[in-house]
Amino acid sequence: MIEVKSNNDRRQADIIVVGAGALGCQAAWHLRQRGLDVLVLDAAAGPALQTTQAAAGFVANFSTIHRENWQEVEWHMQQYGIEFYTHLAQNCASDIAFAASGIAYIYITAAEWEAIQPNIVLARQYGTALEILTAERAAAVLPQVRYAETTGIIFDPQSIRIRAADAIPALAAMAQAAGVRFQFDTIIEGFVDTEAAVSGVQTDRGIFHAPQVVVAAGAWSRPLLTQGGTTLAAEPRVVARYTTQSLPGIDIKMPMLMFSDSGYRFFIREENGGLLIGGADPEPLPVDRFVDADNPPPVEELSHAHAHRMRQYLRKVEHIMPVLSQAEIKDTAAGLPSYTADRRFVADAVPNRPGLYALTACNEAGVTHGPALARHLTELIVDGKTQLDRHRFAIDRF
Repeated sequence: MIEVKSNNDRRQADIIVVGAGALGCQAAWHLRQRGLDVLVLDAAAGPALQTTQAAAGFVANFSTIHRENWQEVEWHMQQYGIEFYTHLAQNCASDIAFAASGIAYIYITAAEWEAIQPNIVLARQYGTALEILTAERAAAVLPQVRYAETTGIIFDPQSIRIRAADAIPALAAMAQAAGVRFQFDTIIEGFVDTEAAVSGVQTDRGIFHAPQVVVAAGAWSRPLLTQGGTTLAAEPRVVARYTTQSLPGIDIKMPMLMFSDSGYRFFIREENGGLLIGGADPEPLPVDRFVDADNPPPVEELSHAHAHRMRQYLRKVEHIMPVLSQAEIKDTAAGLPSYTADRRFVADAVPNRPGLYALTACNEAGVTHGPALARHLTELIVDGKTQLDRHRFAIDRF
């Protein structure tokens, strides 16, 4: 476990990372690997206690299949994420619920099944090992599903799953062992400037100094960056999912599932012998999905009504996966992912604020893309150039 440091730690660093969720811890790890003295500040009592705790933990080659907005650039990012968490699982001291389970995309309507065929071709060109399951293969790979009730199933055997609420603290512990310093229970109130450049942050525990600051505070990045003089075009939305008791026929080897054209885009994976379940509300979204983007509440104040609606929506596909008839709610969790209009991410230097950087707008996939986004921003900070197209993740692209 990560060791919570006292408030007597040194207040100077090469770089400060604001936020100890998935993106913040990824940034801290990558920056430390390049030799920087990294200090992470977070208002919570430990790492991954806000939106990351409610993350689904899917790490998959989503490009073109799950989202057309994610293309070849994002595919390479997804591949790096798979490699990163595989290495983390092999080297950390914690159980992060890692499994190389693969992912299955289940289709119900003939029109959507026909429409996805060109995307399958494109995903294969990128390198995704997609298999269109036959009835015989489906019975072997996914016995929980009645193949005859679907119009088709696509299977990607290379994708993995983790439990983000355990994986990110495990990463934080490894980062701390490598020299990253963490300061929790510390509220960031603004930035400190020296000669028109950022030189640190003002907190409720005083000033912490660094010539570079990365804002990786999830939904709370927007109000912080507003103080920094820039607009973050990302809107937070309440997302809640739930877990069940143990269910018959469910184990960690079960592939992750996406009901891609159900209308509710259900996502399902195994969790402690039961299921973790989430999905989408139809538009227009219910009012409980919205918060004040400029003053978002902590996750403990969020509504969990979304998860309870998912339980009711799920009844529409019980004929496809009969065990879902027993998928009653045991526990719920909620978070505040932030969405950009193009469903891509922000990992960039803040214009006209030397020393200030943004790593945010997870688009509900910050866990999958987080390692590559952190590597990208680290390259920008340390080298001044990156492997990825910088403009694709620019904060001022809108």
